[in-house]
Amino acid sequence: MTWQLALAVVVAATAIESIRRGLDVRFVLFTAGLLLVAAAGEWWAVFDTFQKYLGRADIIGPICSAMGYAWVLKITGCDAHMVRLLMRPLQRYRWALIPGGCTVGFLANMAMTSQTACAAAVGPVLVPLMIAAGYRPIIAAATLVVGCSVGGNLFNPGEPDIVAIHAVTGWLVGPIIDSTVLPNLVSFAIATIVMSVMGHRAPAGETSAQASDDAPVRLLYALLPPLPVVLLMLLQPGLNLVPPLFSIYPSGVHVSTVMLVCTALVLVVTWQHQWRSHVATITREFFNGMGYAFANVISLIIAAGCFIAGLDAVGAITVVAGALAGVPAMATVLSPMLTAGLAYVSGSGTAPSVAFTQAMLPGIAAVDVAHAVDLGVLGAIGASVGRTMSPVAAVVLFAATLVQAQPIDVVRITRWPMLAAIVAVITAALVF
Repeated sequence: MTWQLALAVVVAATAIESIRRGLDVRFVLFTAGLLLVAAAGEWWAVFDTFQKYLGRADIIGPICSAMGYAWVLKITGCDAHMVRLLMRPLQRYRWALIPGGCTVGFLANMAMTSQTACAAAVGPVLVPLMIAAGYRPIIAAATLVVGCSVGGNLFNPGEPDIVAIHAVTGWLVGPIIDSTVLPNLVSFAIATIVMSVMGHRAPAGETSAQASDDAPVRLLYALLPPLPVVLLMLLQPGLNLVPPLFSIYPSGVHVSTVMLVCTALVLVVTWQHQWRSHVATITREFFNGMGYAFANVISLIIAAGCFIAGLDAVGAITVVAGALAGVPAMATVLSPMLTAGLAYVSGSGTAPSVAFTQAMLPGIAAVDVAHAVDLGVLGAIGASVGRTMSPVAAVVLFAATLVQAQPIDVVRITRWPMLAAIVAVITAALVF
């Protein structure tokens, strides 16, 4: 091992420990990248990388527009109508609340890629129902976290993990999402089963009069959150359902275009009075959501890119990517485990997943692009699993606060469904 690679190991280990101690992830990753490029005699590379990522329309457009749409759904209450529509059939059946609650969270996370925003929409309905049915508050919180964080976002075309895989491999978003279906559903199903068993075996809490949410559900409002996902899946070029459209967009409709069209639909459908103020509110919230995505997601991707530039400058990526490409079985096992560990330490699923994709997949894609996509998917699922059992993840902190519990108590429950999920995903990937 050359001294540059030894330095990369030391810097990476120090970065992980710094993140574990609570130092800002973005500062740590940028600084680590700067140290590595300086050691390689290419100090300017990290600044060039920073500038390059600021102009990445293929990353910034889909992610920011998807988050903008999520903010519009929240301000108009469409997300709440979707949750009520999904939860209403479960109110009378105690046994269905854990698997049903996980499913509602998973489906909601497809439309709202922020896990905390998803939990904020689902929690006020799910948690009181579970507590009233006799479940302990900590079980309700764990159910909320598992459902909203275990990977529903990976079915959203604007999800950073999916966008990063698309940017690196060149595969269209639709086929990438198709590749996530089996492993992601295996992960979700196993996690839900284990969570259900744990919940039913846990000591019961006090049963109160059945809580119910009798607020009216507007079906049209409830159908708007998943609309972009449905449209983007139907508008894949391979299906050719709208030939005139593909004469304009031969590679498929842009994610940001669909988000803008759906935002316009929300604007029209939810208009009741005072058109001018309604337009102003929708427009403001859309761009507020875009700004939130840039500050909280794009910034992580930029910082991760700077760290990767450092690793690349000292030759670490070439060595590791070559090893993973040469032993596919090892890559299949290590990719989700690596991202899960980093997500557990940092509390972020986005940074580890995107960093892994940007660092490791280009070399592998040059040899076998389909294998690179599969590894990217496994890395994304691993990151979701690690986040879901991290005591510093925002969604865990929110759920713990909702039931007035400690985050560590929530993850003492969620870690078992997550460990079972990652074992199942790795096994399925090796078998199939």
